[in-house]
Amino acid sequence: MKRLLFYCLALMTLLGCEPEDQSPFEPDYLVFGHFYGFCGGEQCVEIFKIQGSQLFEDTRDQYPNRNGPYDGNFVRKSEVLYEKVRDLPFSFPPRLLLENDTIIGMPDAADGGGIYLEISKDGQRRFYFIDKTRYQVPDYLHPYLDQVEAAINELK
Repeated sequence: MKRLLFYCLALMTLLGCEPEDQSPFEPDYLVFGHFYGFCGGEQCVEIFKIQGSQLFEDTRDQYPNRNGPYDGNFVRKSEVLYEKVRDLPFSFPPRLLLENDTIIGMPDAADGGGIYLEISKDGQRRFYFIDKTRYQVPDYLHPYLDQVEAAINELK
């Protein structure tokens, strides 16, 4: 009888609880891309920006400076390309905003490249340089980094 009561209370607790925040994560904008130091050609630095319902691509293609956010020259891309990556800002892991460091792992240290992410949420701007080598990066980031790399490949 006690076991049945325990299960009933546990079930009621689980079903009766609602998450505190059901609102989707909606950033002001997302900048994402990759960079490779020992590389030749235009594909070595690919940086994009999603803002509102528009996609932009950086035309500077400069290797990012880790001392600050990327200073790009963004030009608008087609709606067809935007549709391929439109969900990327909404799946940004909010837990990343809790990271104290802007450099995660050792991006491009062994010619493996790095991922650049910049996000603005409610006017707060954060940027990150992230190692492409997964064992250098916290596990919670792996699925999102896979999405970012897939998005970059879709836009090439």
